[in-house]
Amino acid sequence: MRGGIGDVVRAAVGLLLAAVLLGVAWPLWRDAERLRADDVDFVKVSVVEDGHPTGQLKVCGDRYRKPYCMQRERVTVQDTAYDIKRASTVYTLELTRAASRAMELRYRDHRSHEERGSVYGRARAGEPVTLFWWRGSVRMVQAGERDDIATVRTGHYPGRLFSGPAALASALCGIGLGPLWAALWLLLRGRRNPLTMAWQWLAPALALGAAGGVGALVALIAPRPEAVVRGFVVAAVALLVPALLWLRWWTRTRLPRKCEVEPVEPVEVHAVDGAVAGTGPWKLDIKGPLYVGPGVLGTTPDPCARVGLKPLPGPLRVLAVRPPFRSDPRAVRRYSITPYVDKEARERRPKGRYRRLAEEATHPLVAVCEVLDGPGRGSRVLIGAPEQDMPEVLGAIAAHARQWR
Repeated sequence: MRGGIGDVVRAAVGLLLAAVLLGVAWPLWRDAERLRADDVDFVKVSVVEDGHPTGQLKVCGDRYRKPYCMQRERVTVQDTAYDIKRASTVYTLELTRAASRAMELRYRDHRSHEERGSVYGRARAGEPVTLFWWRGSVRMVQAGERDDIATVRTGHYPGRLFSGPAALASALCGIGLGPLWAALWLLLRGRRNPLTMAWQWLAPALALGAAGGVGALVALIAPRPEAVVRGFVVAAVALLVPALLWLRWWTRTRLPRKCEVEPVEPVEVHAVDGAVAGTGPWKLDIKGPLYVGPGVLGTTPDPCARVGLKPLPGPLRVLAVRPPFRSDPRAVRRYSITPYVDKEARERRPKGRYRRLAEEATHPLVAVCEVLDGPGRGSRVLIGAPEQDMPEVLGAIAAHARQWR
């Protein structure tokens, strides 16, 4: 039995989604590392003499060269404005740079806008304003001339520029590793696992996504690359190992317990929403339900099963009852099987699609059988049926084998 093309399509979609998410996360992480390096190197722009900082800055010029120096730029103030917040006041300066380039600068300052000695007050009064750039970002603003200068530092500090891109990169990495795990599981292990074991890829995907969230939280609390990577790895291991251990326990204990079905002799002929899959004559092409009853086991196009009943071509011996595998034919491995309902019962059932599915949907089971005699002797045949109908299907298989003898 070959696995369906659906698993390959799902794996391809998972790989594509993982490639997109991880492809977006990697440049974000590289940008975060670069911004972190810029913030850490910002401490090197202060002048240190005899091991003590002097309060002076390394400004690019004849004495100090790039990259460990700040660039000074004189600008012209065109307009000023302010917005009072709870903790501080946000000031806005509309500036004109060299070559008539316009710029809007916003910064916070605890000093009042009415103070004459503040940067905002001096800029509004028309005094010259100087910007100090550090690798593409304004870190200081000065207003005034010579010794009468007011200075304000912008809100940049080590970690602020790093946290946002690093948090987003960690979250995207965690979300992207989930589809990658799912795709690899479907390609490598999907055919050998029950269809009901979607948790074997869903639970690890959720664990990796949660690890990405932990890494994003670490990026906001402790903005350091090594701290983010350590937090992501520790969270992934702490969540992934228990998830895999739980899945191993569940597959070894719960599934076999669920498949211990005792045969029950059917008392009347009735339809079961099941299917038979095999090779040769056991590949039944008649569409419709599987009919079981005393001495009856087969298919027919007649909804009443009065004519055209096609019995199974030989006796069977049940080897095992298990959940449907992903490699089983689609007829016996549906995600949910609804019991067969005749026309009169369909008319009597309550209206509403979701209510009907909630009442009737159940999990399917598959009986793995061996052909004892007749065509295809020794081959394997799969019979799928709803969980509540499988006991009568097994009873009909046993009765059919006794009649054949």
